[in-house]
Amino acid sequence: TRQTRYAPPEPLGHQTSRRNDIQVFSLLGSQATGLANAEYDLTVVSLANKDARATKLPNQDTDPSRLANKYLDSVADHKVRHRPTSNLPFYPIVLSLGGMMNGSTTKVFASWKRVMTRGTYNLMLKRLSLCLLQARVRSFEL
Repeated sequence: TRQTRYAPPEPLGHQTSRRNDIQVFSLLGSQATGLANAEYDLTVVSLANKDARATKLPNQDTDPSRLANKYLDSVADHKVRHRPTSNLPFYPIVLSLGGMMNGSTTKVFASWKRVMTRGTYNLMLKRLSLCLLQARVRSFEL
């Protein structure tokens, strides 16, 4: 029989009771770092799940890329609508298990690339790629 695994709850954010994955607090200020204080919530979804497969486009359009983007955007919109109240800007980061990003996530990564050194940005991408690979392995365990 297959065992069900449950992910542990996300840790509480710095000085808050929210469970967002990434919080940026710049003690030096955004002028010095290029990063403003903000909260980010990372979500990794399968494009093969029931909700993704139920996504439809108008006018019989079945382009797989547009279908995937519409589903990823709907996940991001849901995160925004159901986030706890906060004075900080909030950005949902939505990726598929294969690494596909929705439009707003692409903009977040572009903004990070502008302010991070190339080595730091590349290390972040490598770590994220490894996390996605681990998530895929867990998804396909027998």
